[in-house]
Order: sequence, then structure tokens, then C-alpha cells
Amino acid sequence: MKKLSIAFITYTIILGIAIGAIAALFLALIQISIDFIWTEFPDQIHAPIYYPLIIGLIGGVAVGAIQTKLGPFPYTMHENMAEMRKTGRIEYKNRLLYTILAAWVILSFGASLGPEAALIGIVGGITTWVIDHMKLTVQRKEEMISLGVGAILSVIFLAPFNGLAENLDEDINRKKMPKWSKLVLSILISVTALATFIYIKGVLPIPKSVFAIRLPDTDWSWLDAALYIPALIVGLLFGMYFLFVQKIITKLLKPISNKWILALIGGASIGVFGMFSHFFLFSGEHQLVELTSNIDDYSVLFLLALGMLKPVLVGLCMQSGWKGGMIFPALFTSCAMGYVATWWLDSPVAFLITIFAAASCTKIVGSPLLTSSILLFIFPLQFFPFILITAFLVSRQWFKKTATTA
Repeated sequence: MKKLSIAFITYTIILGIAIGAIAALFLALIQISIDFIWTEFPDQIHAPIYYPLIIGLIGGVAVGAIQTKLGPFPYTMHENMAEMRKTGRIEYKNRLLYTILAAWVILSFGASLGPEAALIGIVGGITTWVIDHMKLTVQRKEEMISLGVGAILSVIFLAPFNGLAENLDEDINRKKMPKWSKLVLSILISVTALATFIYIKGVLPIPKSVFAIRLPDTDWSWLDAALYIPALIVGLLFGMYFLFVQKIITKLLKPISNKWILALIGGASIGVFGMFSHFFLFSGEHQLVELTSNIDDYSVLFLLALGMLKPVLVGLCMQSGWKGGMIFPALFTSCAMGYVATWWLDSPVAFLITIFAAASCTKIVGSPLLTSSILLFIFPLQFFPFILITAFLVSRQWFKKTATTA
């Protein structure tokens, strides 16, 4: 901590405020577009049942134009993180505005993906631009960009420890112990960014998030202990299914090289799925609130179809140029399937749904600490120790890497 100057701490706080404001404004812009395209306009024209297909194809044309004329924007979360780790920065020249445009089109026109990939690219690019104009050492500049990426993860998932978890996961993967100064700064910038985001969000048209999720009960019973391992195994299997679907769709669409055709395939898929249910559209973050609040209104067959088919749409979007994040869709489908997995009981059991979702999401996301920090603010607090245990049991690779650093 002695190595931290007052100036650097001040820069970190200012950067956190800027990140929170940028995220809030971007998400508000997306929400305004979604409300107009999918609610206000169709209500005014009494849109037919095939309206989602029309919108999907229009979006497909727009995505095709972006992919062919501008480039493969937006970059995925993994692409952005890989660039940051390799170069110590996220490039903004001839990229930032294209990333904003592409993300706006993809998210507004109903892609079954989350905003985290776009926001990391946007915030990372803006942060790099700002830091390029600051008098800091190269090491300090790289550190601030890394802190900024961690902060945006905290904002997106409304979880102040996401940045800390991301840094811990990253350092463990590199077989080194994290510096305490870095961890302190991670918490500082994440809390600052999150506080700014929540404040600005209060005056902007951003609806309730997934973190208002409703579970049927939080009571303990003997079934909790007896069914813990089965719930973990079934959740792990669903996570494997989610990833398997992504691989299959990648192979199926790989022979198609024409970006226009791919983009239209993605748009048509969004339209067809959207005609069946609006739950297939978008990331699932806000729909999960609606789903869990009225879970008794949906049949087990509907929830099963939702859980099994939404990963298909996620894959079709990702491989057709409609790129985005998979964390929210993974969470949405995992919770839906968690209800299905406990349907045979007298009532859905909150503990078992939590374990199912923790195992599934950890398998899909691949980062036990990051996944646990997200789920900490979604499920009842008393379940968090079991979430953490489940995440580490599923992520056996993490144990291997930890053992090599001991």
C-alpha cells in the first residue's frame, strides 16, 4: 500500500466514476431502442405475429453491412480480455465507434446475448484513450486498464467483487499471487463505478435487473443435503450441453463464408424463436425477473423447451456475426432448467436450484471466483458457501493450477 500514491488512487476513483456513467448511458440507450422496436412501435401498428421475423431480418441486413463494411465488431469478451493480457491495452483507434454501433444494432434487434462483451470493448477502449494521455509509467497504464475491465464486470452484474474475482482468477491462472495493492484498488474502483452506475440508473429508463430474482423458498430441509450431489451433477451436465451446442453450431455454420448470409441466418433465427416466446430474445437478464416471479404460470414443458433451445439461439447468434456475451443467457437457462430439475418435488427447492445454476454457470463461464461473485448477489446469502464449493468442484482445472503454485 505504501507504493500507492495519492495521485494514482485519485485517478482510480475518477476512472471508476467515468466507467459507471458510461455503462449507465450505454445501457439506457439500448433499453430505449428495445422499448421502441419491440413494444411501442408494434403496439401502435398492431403488429402481426410474424413481426419478430421482420425485425430479425432487418437486423440481419444491418449486421451484414457492419460485418462486411466495417469489420467483425463487437469483439467478444474473450477476444478483448486476450488482447488486454497480451498487449496491456484495448485498442480504440478505428474501432471504438464501430464497436458502439455494432453493439447497439445487435442488442437492440433482439440478439440472445448479453452486453458485457460490448461494454468491455467500449470501456476498455475509452480507458486506454484516456490513459494514453496521462503521465504514467507503462506498468501503471496497463494496471489501470486491467482495473477498468474489472470495474465494468462489477457494474454489469451489480456485484462489487467481480473485479476482485477476475483479478484473482487471472493471477492464479498465471501462477502467481496477486498484489494486495492491486486487490485494494480493484475493490475501490469497482465500488466507485457501481455506486455511480446505480445513481445514474435511478434517473434513466433501465428496468429491474436479474438481481431481483425470486426463488420459491429459502428454508432448509433434509432433501438439501441428500440431493446436493445430484443437483451438482445435473447442473454440470446442463453446462456441458450448453457448450456442446455451441460447438455443434460452430461446425454447422463454418462452411458458410458469406457474411451477409450468416447475418441473415442469425436474424431469421431471432425472428423465428421470438415468434414462439419473447423469453428467447435478448440476454435474459430482465426476463428472468418476470419468469421467476410468475413461475407457476409456466408449464414444465415450456421451461424445458426454453432451457434447451435458448442455447441454440445463443450459438446461432454468436456464429453468424451477432456477437455478444454468454454469461446472462447461461444464467437464465440455468435457472429455468433448475426449476425443471426440481419440478418432481412438492415445490421447487431454492437450494437445489442454486446448486444447479452454480454448477452449470461455472462450467459455461469457466471462472469459479467470477461466477461465484455474480451468484452471490442473485441467490440467498446463506447459500453462498455452497455456491463457492460447487464452483470449485466443477472447475477441477482451477485446483490443478492452484496445486502447481503451492
